[in-house]
Amino acid sequence: MAELLIQHGLSPWMAKSQSLRSKLSRQEHNERVESLLQDLTEHSIEWYAAFGHQNATIHQKAAGVCALAKKTITGDQAYTGDSVLLPDGSPSMYGEQQLHLRHQAAQFFDGPFDSAFGSVYPSGLPKADLTYPEVVAADYIAGYVRDTLAAQEQSVSDFSEHVVWFDSNWREPSNVTPTQFYALRPATGQYGTVEGTRVVAWIKGRHPDGEDHDVSSQVQNAVEMLESETIQQYLFENILP
Repeated sequence: MAELLIQHGLSPWMAKSQSLRSKLSRQEHNERVESLLQDLTEHSIEWYAAFGHQNATIHQKAAGVCALAKKTITGDQAYTGDSVLLPDGSPSMYGEQQLHLRHQAAQFFDGPFDSAFGSVYPSGLPKADLTYPEVVAADYIAGYVRDTLAAQEQSVSDFSEHVVWFDSNWREPSNVTPTQFYALRPATGQYGTVEGTRVVAWIKGRHPDGEDHDVSSQVQNAVEMLESETIQQYLFENILP
């Protein structure tokens, strides 16, 4: 995903959807996201968007996140194993330690789902879209879909293969023990800058913890662990000192 974002000029670790939008024309911004969507299709990478007819409650939004995750996981026939559900925003976005999200996850990803597809662990991370390229890709797609619908350039039916509808009957289950919050381990060590620390956190599947960053950086060794020369070159030229 990081490679695709780089190839389409969507600047992982450097920009968020809104910040890049402020530097580009609407047309150029949307053309970049459209080309990303074409590549996602060519690479059989699943994505989905949730729609509703009215303002959704926090419970419905939590259910929507789980429904999107469930369709994405089950739609990828090549993937097996456990997954981390990482919505953009702080761990308290859906209640203390994502409580509402964890209630819904207990219902959506129950025993039969776990046995067939693997466990799903709800988590949370401030500024996740600046750490994990997968999250910023979702942010770009959501912004593009919302923008083209608002401008009446596309209809919901144009995205019919990728749609999950909000249902007014979605409610937080009252008799379900919430799935435990999955806390990402911190990326301990000194990686030069906050951007370098975020990159290393992504490489290691960690949380970019703390505010102190030593200029004697170990980040180069971490980046050289990546197999992609495209990502390595992009990082060394644009992100790392």
